[in-house]
Amino acid sequence: MEIIAKAPASCGELVEGVLEGTPFLVTAPISMYAVATVSDRFTGVHGLGAKAQEAMRLTLAHIGQKALPFGIRLESEIPQGKGMASSSADIAAVSCATARAFGREITGREIMDIAIAIEPSDGIAFSGLAHVSHTTGELFGQYANVPLFPISIFDVGGEVDTIAYYQSKGNSGNQDEIYRDLLAKVTHAFYAAERQKEEMLGQVATASARLNQAHLEKPQLEEFIRAAQDQGALGILVAHSGTVVGALWSTEMKSDVIEEKTSTLAAAFEGRYRFMQPARLISGGVVCEIRP
Repeated sequence: MEIIAKAPASCGELVEGVLEGTPFLVTAPISMYAVATVSDRFTGVHGLGAKAQEAMRLTLAHIGQKALPFGIRLESEIPQGKGMASSSADIAAVSCATARAFGREITGREIMDIAIAIEPSDGIAFSGLAHVSHTTGELFGQYANVPLFPISIFDVGGEVDTIAYYQSKGNSGNQDEIYRDLLAKVTHAFYAAERQKEEMLGQVATASARLNQAHLEKPQLEEFIRAAQDQGALGILVAHSGTVVGALWSTEMKSDVIEEKTSTLAAAFEGRYRFMQPARLISGGVVCEIRP
């Protein structure tokens, strides 16, 4: 028996802010993954850091079990300390695999509650794009039919400790109306035609990135935005509590064209923005496969 649970990374967040005193974000899951495997073919705990081990313990308690009678292994391709939901993906994958080992399906909300008990969570366990509070776990809404934006991910360098960041983060005055407007645009985008949807989401992501400069500045961000848009990008995503910046491209743009434009950006920002890798925006949620 083998249970394989796969949880996605994120390229930061589509939107992040504070509304009526409650921190919130709109998720931006991407095609990079943490994979947890529970199996009767090996024993012991392999590759689980402290947060993932705590997720296993909390999941076992949640489903009324004392111990996992199988081996468990965690593997991840997600860089740590970059704002790419590495810990959230680890927690989600481990929680799902642990629960399924006992024949239990676990919901996105249950995973979010487990994650929030450990640290602020990116909400990637919810399907589609999710509007959630990353500090309370409350789910405000979800958006299906996610446009599979190609993304060129760049890194401005360094690492960010998520827990320390949110403990120290302050507010830049009352920005409720600004964030209500951005959230309304996200909702409106999902009722629009596909091309308009992509353009609107690119604009919203860029606006949120600019707002976040007051909290965690990305150097030369305006210059990078202009350069990306000059290359035809619809906008940029940022890790609001991390170091990555993603250029969003139209789903109609061919891959070789994106590669060329990305190379141009990388050359223009050499030594400032390091190109990491390409990815795609995807629907969130944990995918679980059971093999005999």
